[in-house]
Amino acid sequence: MNKRYEKELDLFSNDKIFNKLNQESVFFISGSTGMIGSYLVDLLMYLNNAKGYKIQIYAMGRSKESASKRFKTHFDNVNFHFVEGDVTKTIVSDVKADYVVHAASNSDPKLYATQPVETLNGNFLGMLHLLNYAKEVNAKRVIYISSGEMYGIPFDIDDFDGFVETDSGYVDYSKSRACYPSGKRAAEVLCQSYLDEYNIDSVILRPCHIYGPTMTNSDTRAISSFIRDGVFQRDIVLKSKGDQIRSHCYVGDMAMAIVYAIINGQTGEAYNVAGDSSIAAIKDLASIICNYANTEITFDIPSETEQKGFSKVPAAILKNNKLKSIGWQSHYSLNSGIEQTINILRENIDTNNQT
Repeated sequence: MNKRYEKELDLFSNDKIFNKLNQESVFFISGSTGMIGSYLVDLLMYLNNAKGYKIQIYAMGRSKESASKRFKTHFDNVNFHFVEGDVTKTIVSDVKADYVVHAASNSDPKLYATQPVETLNGNFLGMLHLLNYAKEVNAKRVIYISSGEMYGIPFDIDDFDGFVETDSGYVDYSKSRACYPSGKRAAEVLCQSYLDEYNIDSVILRPCHIYGPTMTNSDTRAISSFIRDGVFQRDIVLKSKGDQIRSHCYVGDMAMAIVYAIINGQTGEAYNVAGDSSIAAIKDLASIICNYANTEITFDIPSETEQKGFSKVPAAILKNNKLKSIGWQSHYSLNSGIEQTINILRENIDTNNQT
């Protein structure tokens, strides 16, 4: 937490959508120490501390020790409650949450290769247990953080200009790498099934490649690795040609998508989350970071484990028109978001070195 980050939280907290949010709402957030979950916690706590809200936040994670470090400014606050637990196990809680947000998932390509079973369980079993919890406490709405990877590979790549929410591409189920997109697909169907059978209100968000200052140190995704290189002014090592084209989105804009889905989202609907002016090939993304950090791009051969975790999707482009139709807009382009991320992380390093 530094002044630049606080200024950003203040920007988002002034969004008019918060006028529609009950100031004493109760949130139950799985994956609270991950990149998306932790940003959402920070944003809601900022509303409490700076705007006088009294939102109760139940932040679920597997390690109290890790959470106490990540949320050291929140941990003793009366509105913050850490829930130690694993979403792949039954959730036993008497907390009457208004909103349940499932943001717990292996989103690291290395884990897809080394922990495909855990990746599947985190999505499907995690969603199952959170939906059962929402059913027991009569929650107002469940938000599932799915993924743009659930679309798979476009069937007609030559005419492809981006996925809309009704599209569906090809996923190779003969490889364990399918654990991630197929787990996301299965969890989405589970949401729809609980809606039809038990009338559990849910909204699905399909984010593209999310980045930002709340990324974890263990995140081995290309964009996170590149950003860390930019922060420390190291040359970026590409382990492919870098031709894959992707949509990107700044984590603060992603957190706001969750809020808009809670307030304005339509029950049972899915919404793509992608920033404006944020489509780039991997090699172009690396160039943006190198130009900002004044470093170079080099090439290396990936290991067998790294290759196993790579996505085979040549173009992962998401259209965000549907999300915009409920009032959401992105504040950061890819260039401005990368700059903001590197600046915040560098300032945090400087502050830690001083203390």
